[in-house]
Amino acid sequence: MGTTKLTRKEILSDDPVREKIIRLFGLFQANRAKIGVAAVLIIVFAFGMWATSSYLDGRAHAAGVTLGKGMAFFMATVSPDASEDDPYAEGDTPRFISEEARYLAAAGYFSDAANGFGAGEAGRTARYYLGLTQLKLGEEGEARKNLESVAFGSGNRTVGFLAKKALADFYADSGNTVGAEDLLRGMIRDSKCDIPKEDLGMQLAVILVAAGKRDEAIRVLREASEASPIFGVYNQQLLAEIERLQSAAPAADMSVEEL
Repeated sequence: MGTTKLTRKEILSDDPVREKIIRLFGLFQANRAKIGVAAVLIIVFAFGMWATSSYLDGRAHAAGVTLGKGMAFFMATVSPDASEDDPYAEGDTPRFISEEARYLAAAGYFSDAANGFGAGEAGRTARYYLGLTQLKLGEEGEARKNLESVAFGSGNRTVGFLAKKALADFYADSGNTVGAEDLLRGMIRDSKCDIPKEDLGMQLAVILVAAGKRDEAIRVLREASEASPIFGVYNQQLLAEIERLQSAAPAADMSVEEL
């Protein structure tokens, strides 16, 4: 039985891949001006992305530097013999002549970082510390505004929880005990809150005792102790606080069994 041999030309004429390549080449030839423009646009877009990334990296670095300076001043030491003009006059560790001077210097950097990088993590962290600093300086209205913007805004949850913790004390000191309780109880119930629940429980207990709710404070401390590891860093402190509150209870509040 004989076979029919196909020529190379005939084989190529039936090759679908070859046909697509030919069409693509023809499309390029017919539209090379448009394709050239598209290529230029792609290059410009890629350069723009690179420039934007470099700009954002630069801003992030600048934010970190500004925030770092504020943090260094916020945690600086206070000494009567410190220089009034240069906190670094005696070395690499900043020193200030007074608490007010220290917090005023820190507030300047925190304000710059918060205003210049407000939407980023550095900006939110700076706003949190600015709020703390303003509390130290007695600027309660501005402090509350900054802490609430961090506590109830979007972004880093840890910084938000820390702001709520600070606000709880501020609310309690301002007479808003209910607001303080709500913030702390909400964080204690929140499984995503990464602040130790024992710490929050002790803070809540202090506020409850100040509000005349000693029994409720003891209950909160017991719940925190039961949820805490036996050898946890807070457990002994929780048990000692429970014992202190129970021993300080007035006789009129004690049951017959306790007497």
